[in-house]
Amino acid sequence: MVMAMSRGRLDDSDMERISQELPEIGKLGEVVLGVAPDSLRFRHFPPESDIPVATVCFLDALYTLEEAEYALSEVLAHQLWYLEREKPPNKMSATFFGRFYSDNAALRLYSAGEHLANAIIMMLQICDQQLKPYREKRTSQQSVVGNYLRKEKTNHPITKEVTKLADSNEWQATMRYRNRWVHEQPPTVADMGTVYKRRRRCETLPDGKGRILRGGGDAPEYSVEDLVGFIKPAMFKFTDTLTSVVKFYIEILEAPGSIRFNTQQEGGKP
Repeated sequence: MVMAMSRGRLDDSDMERISQELPEIGKLGEVVLGVAPDSLRFRHFPPESDIPVATVCFLDALYTLEEAEYALSEVLAHQLWYLEREKPPNKMSATFFGRFYSDNAALRLYSAGEHLANAIIMMLQICDQQLKPYREKRTSQQSVVGNYLRKEKTNHPITKEVTKLADSNEWQATMRYRNRWVHEQPPTVADMGTVYKRRRRCETLPDGKGRILRGGGDAPEYSVEDLVGFIKPAMFKFTDTLTSVVKFYIEILEAPGSIRFNTQQEGGKP
């Protein structure tokens, strides 16, 4: 099914209402964007240091988070438009676009997590040999780095921040949703018509003497509200984690002998 249009124009009060449901990443962006990888702030690091490279990873994480935030804002905007502004309400269009942008947000949050993991590798100068034991049966960089930190740097402040994110129910639900979307049948969503799971339809009768073909679809697993219910808090939690890790990075850059940042640019947690 392809929709011919997206949504109508929302007024300022509608957009303000949506913005109140999104994480504030403006101050975080000011700090990250204020650290260029070729900055003089890195002149006290040796040429072979990977610490300056971390700033590029942080930029990637920030940009991807901004894209995820935009996707979530469009979920909310389409829900508002099709369920409250459209007369009569158009539930199927609200669901189609809500699912589309929810998928987008989940995919980008996963990607942002991978960028953050690479930033931590560069920032803490973790080598491949150190990570090798943790790569077995794992393909996700954030999973590899997270397990390394739990085992090797248990009391490190970065470990505590990353662990809070990784252990949160909302982040885990978002990552599971993303993983199924990529590697399996995409999870089914209500109000999209009949949905089918990938399963055999021909069932053996209870007496074992024959088979029957069951007709009809399957119960959908999620609603758009369910998706927003875990993707939105996961985005807030990731924003908090990224902010905390960037603050620690700034402390490294402001070590004795380096050029200090303008403290007015340092952002608190959203």
